[in-house]
Amino acid sequence: MNAKITRRRLAAAALGSAAVVRVTGAQATVPPEDINGAAKQQVRKHSETLAKFDLPMSTEPAFQFKA
Repeated sequence: MNAKITRRRLAAAALGSAAVVRVTGAQATVPPEDINGAAKQQVRKHSETLAKFDLPMSTEPAFQFKA
């Protein structure tokens, strides 16, 4: 992997991330009266997406942390 980054690649990455933020920001606007419903729908959508992945128990973090 090349550790150096050129100014062109840096500019392309910055412009690409700005475009993604602009697009997702436009989609994320919700009327103030339906914030609760939108939050529930977003949680439901993310839960369905996460349920598609099968993770073995060895990847789960422990719930009991010992100090």
